[in-house]
Amino acid sequence: MRIFAAVLLLLLPLGALAQPRQYAILSLVGDELVVVQREMSTGSRIDRNIQVRVPLGSASLDRAMLLAVDEAVRRADPSAKPILLASRDPKFYAAAARSLDGGGSAAVFEAVRPIVANAKATHLILVTKHRHRAMLRLRDGHVGSGFLEGLGFYIDHGEPGRAGANLNDSERGFISPYTYFKVAVIDLANGHIAAEQYVVGSNAHTVVSGSIGNAWEALSAQEKDAQITRLIREEAARVVPMVLAKG
Repeated sequence: MRIFAAVLLLLLPLGALAQPRQYAILSLVGDELVVVQREMSTGSRIDRNIQVRVPLGSASLDRAMLLAVDEAVRRADPSAKPILLASRDPKFYAAAARSLDGGGSAAVFEAVRPIVANAKATHLILVTKHRHRAMLRLRDGHVGSGFLEGLGFYIDHGEPGRAGANLNDSERGFISPYTYFKVAVIDLANGHIAAEQYVVGSNAHTVVSGSIGNAWEALSAQEKDAQITRLIREEAARVVPMVLAKG
């Protein structure tokens, strides 16, 4: 009988023997916004961007990311009941920032093990910042200079003093929320990164003729908040199913 039972186990599909996945989700992207202003030196094609880092006192953007990833997981797997983890500990964000220069998701995972250990999950979905060359999506392609990372806004003030219907989007100027982040699925049993995928998301808004030279004011404070939150949801909905399928 024992031999017969063993044979039955061998005949079962692999999926029947696998432990159902329990996901925990942790986001480490919402400690700051980076406002990048494109600058071009006079008489040169060399781009020199000005970056202003704005620390965030609340966890609103990390919360938005957690909810967006949670929604995407539940859509991909209706039986899933993800565990949402939250931590504003500066050392975790510092570890995530260092990983941009080397170590990647594996290095961040080692830093956050203490808050994941008691989550009663089989896999961690870890969201961290990603650094990539600026690629802001406009109607006629992508533009941008330098590198962007995390969450923020890219501003191109256009060419003040110019007007007319024939100006292209770059000449008119634009403001673009951007979301540059990475989603990794980590097997908590062995710390192996099962899959990961980065996101380079943006949604540019060109300025009206009378506002050329002041792209920052093309969106109100409420619109800026709504736009970046919307972009987080859209990009999470797109990338999470891809990562789950790979991992």
